[in-house]
Amino acid sequence: MVADDPLIHAIGWFDGRYVYNVHTRGLFDALSRRLPVLASPIRDRQGPVAEDKAAIRRLFQHRRRVTVTLLYGGMARVMYDVDGARVGYTVWESTRLPPDWVENLDRYCDRIWAVSAWGKRVFAANGLAPDRIDVVPEGVDPALFNPSAPPTDGLDRSPAFTFLAIGRWEKRKGIPDLVRAFDAEFGERDDVRLVLAGLHANQPGLDLRAALRALRLRWPERLKIVGTLTHHRLLAGLYTACDAFVAPTRAEGWGLPVIEAMACGLPTIVTGYSGVTEFIGEHAWRIDHRLVPIDEPYFEAPDGDHGQWAEPDWHHLRHLLRALTQNRDAARTRGLAGSEWVRTRFSWDRAAAVAELRLREIADRMYDTRSADTAGV
Repeated sequence: MVADDPLIHAIGWFDGRYVYNVHTRGLFDALSRRLPVLASPIRDRQGPVAEDKAAIRRLFQHRRRVTVTLLYGGMARVMYDVDGARVGYTVWESTRLPPDWVENLDRYCDRIWAVSAWGKRVFAANGLAPDRIDVVPEGVDPALFNPSAPPTDGLDRSPAFTFLAIGRWEKRKGIPDLVRAFDAEFGERDDVRLVLAGLHANQPGLDLRAALRALRLRWPERLKIVGTLTHHRLLAGLYTACDAFVAPTRAEGWGLPVIEAMACGLPTIVTGYSGVTEFIGEHAWRIDHRLVPIDEPYFEAPDGDHGQWAEPDWHHLRHLLRALTQNRDAARTRGLAGSEWVRTRFSWDRAAAVAELRLREIADRMYDTRSADTAGV
């Protein structure tokens, strides 16, 4: 780092174990090794942001500054009084953004960052100027998520071929549909099981027992439910304790569990749509799909239009589940190739390198323009 490096004020959810928390820590921890970063951690929607902005303005008034919010798009208004360059970095899943996201990203940001080319297309289709949108990917920690991670001892040892799925029990993640498809595909002679984790995330009132009973499963004993994990790092051992990963999602902004599973070498089945297409390449098994209108309220839309997402082909999913159990060696080889692919191309350090380039460009453009304006006065 040198004295002329732009100072980065990072505002985001640093604490916690959910996706935005992992994203915030992973990106800014790696970026801090390249540029000076001052962090304003917030919880929910509260934090010392106003005090931090005032202190940075007072202490670094003659330094080039870029504020980056890694928050919901509607929260970009936190930068309303920032006098340096402003970047709104956010993640969204469906083809339509909430109206307040579009309004605040457009009004308060000099640049808007999406995590994938698909995300950039979505932002542009919602009225944000394409020439203001950059793609800065998420990543994965290859030191933690890799095929050598020691398997957890939290799962009982079993010769059964073990599929893993991580995600809330909700329609977007497709977990209820996955359970139905898994139960329908495998019969009495099949030695398989399905491990589910993260089902209660952000929905503590979920009555999972009632939800499972409603499915009328033939083989409920083949399901293994993992309780809440206290630390994100514990997921690495869960991945390597299983044989394959499956994510029949209807839409993902990025797909953090998908890239982590791939990094750990798991053969991965995932819907071939939305943010995951940024990193899965030819190394994952893509579930066929078609686009359909979203019929589950996702945000407040005055006209009732919540956009579209994918409807996976559930028969194709069943075919892929069966294929992996019948071609285990080939699946394992392809999974290990996928691990090499994502760990070398989509690490947090690689993401930080992209962010650094964009931030230097933003600072150069912003402050060179201001210098020129001042000289002309």
